[in-house]
Amino acid sequence: MVDFAALHDARPAGLGAAADAYDALGRANSAHHEAIKEGVRWIVHGGNWTGSAAEAATRALERTDGRLDGSHTAMQGMGILLRDAAEAFELAQAKLLEAVEEAGRAGFPVGADGAIDCPQPGEADRHDPDYAALGAPRQAQARALVVRIDGALAEADAADRQVASLLDRLAEGARSGFGVNRDAAATRLDSINSLGRKLIGAGWPADDASPEQVHSWWQGLTPAEQRKLIADHPDLLGNRDGIPSAVRDQANRIMLPRLLDAYRHKPQPLSPADQQKLDGFDAIRKRLAGELPDGGGPGSDPPLLLIGLGEQGQGRAVLSWGDPDTARHVSALVPGLNSTLAGAAGGDTATALRIRQAAGGEATATASMIWLGYDAPLLDGASVLTKDRAVDGAASYDRFLSGLRSTHQGAAPAHVTAVGHSYGSLLVGQAAQRPGGIPADDVVLVGSPGIGADHASQLSVGAGHVYVGSAMTDPVSRLPSSTDAVATGLGAGALGPVGAGAGHRVDPRGLWFGQDPAGAEFGAHRFKVDDGTPTDSHDNYFGKNGKGGDSLANIGRIVGGHPDQITREDGR
Repeated sequence: MVDFAALHDARPAGLGAAADAYDALGRANSAHHEAIKEGVRWIVHGGNWTGSAAEAATRALERTDGRLDGSHTAMQGMGILLRDAAEAFELAQAKLLEAVEEAGRAGFPVGADGAIDCPQPGEADRHDPDYAALGAPRQAQARALVVRIDGALAEADAADRQVASLLDRLAEGARSGFGVNRDAAATRLDSINSLGRKLIGAGWPADDASPEQVHSWWQGLTPAEQRKLIADHPDLLGNRDGIPSAVRDQANRIMLPRLLDAYRHKPQPLSPADQQKLDGFDAIRKRLAGELPDGGGPGSDPPLLLIGLGEQGQGRAVLSWGDPDTARHVSALVPGLNSTLAGAAGGDTATALRIRQAAGGEATATASMIWLGYDAPLLDGASVLTKDRAVDGAASYDRFLSGLRSTHQGAAPAHVTAVGHSYGSLLVGQAAQRPGGIPADDVVLVGSPGIGADHASQLSVGAGHVYVGSAMTDPVSRLPSSTDAVATGLGAGALGPVGAGAGHRVDPRGLWFGQDPAGAEFGAHRFKVDDGTPTDSHDNYFGKNGKGGDSLANIGRIVGGHPDQITREDGR
């Protein structure tokens, strides 16, 4: 059991020195290994030696090679284990010392066993009005410090037990010789890597902790602890909802070159999926370096934050013009069909900037982002015909917005607008229908194929806060319902003259994913957009190439908190 004195006086840095020694030993072992392999291989294979003796020598060489390889892996594992243990103990010790220091500042003596001396209230104290105002809060402060000290000790003790157990197994493997078996050593290294992640995460919130709990945990760390975790474990912070956006940006900027390097060094040629992710990560790099139109490089105004990055599925990215933790107005745009990482970094990020500019106001008043936190359906697959990806993505989007609520600074929460385009509008609509609702104030749906709702009142923001833009010639927002599709036959002929809605014969208000959000019966506010043509209208809602009519200006008014100023048109 790790007690107070042991953790208080521990010198975890010594474990790092031991890890360095194992690394040096491993390098020397590797050098000898290579020398032996080269020398013996020439004797066995270079002299045209054949026969049963040569075969036996070859088998012996393979066994020796395996043991030397296993020995090197075991030494590598020791270095990793000792470093992870040192870091876990350093974090636990930092929490303990911070609590002790805070107790000293508050005037609470801390005993040699870690106990805090805080006199218990007597009968008279309980009836003293001054005690209620002064004494009771001090008692509560003392109890909180006790909890923090006990938590640090428990954290260190858990790490100590797990490290000791694995060290015992490594020692037994060395004594028996099993530890230098190549396969056994590789398996043990996997166990060490897994344990290392558990040690670092021992004091972290559980995977299912709410963003509010994550934020509370982060705020409870010392600045030194926070800096260390950003530098050493950016992979655990960059996509964790509840971590401040500026911290996520730092972590993801550390991870981006690592992802680029990992994909560049994969066996070539890359699969189409991996190539698409590599292209996407490189596009994000170019965006952050200021190499793409509309800027985003160092010192850009507004600053561009990378608050989401990952290789899951088709890839993940969240880029924000401005810090959503300090902005008064926040817009989170979800793109739709055929969205990729490269597209998110390129045209979609440019779209987010136009939305921010359209919102107007002071330079720091609005943060506008592109959220690609799901696998958008591709036109060449059947996924676009189902709402499965939207349903899955809705949970992630909901949690992301909850994270922004928890990290926002200031007395009043930010005004949040959830914006969905095309299939992304289905995702936003599904999020707004989740139990408990979506943590947003307004919802904007443009170019929507339906959101799986019959009326705007089914969205958690209320019908009065749902806004729809839909061009009459937009083929996506005029797709027939499944009933009409069966009646008319899928394909180009199912739509007929798009603007006339010829494909809507049986269900005139139905779209592929439910009732038409732009329909009069849906109950949303419909704002004016330019109808354009069937070939460009779906891409014009955000003012691309100056097109779209009033659409971008109207979206900006909603995002900027002035929805009463939108130009309106009747539901169709």
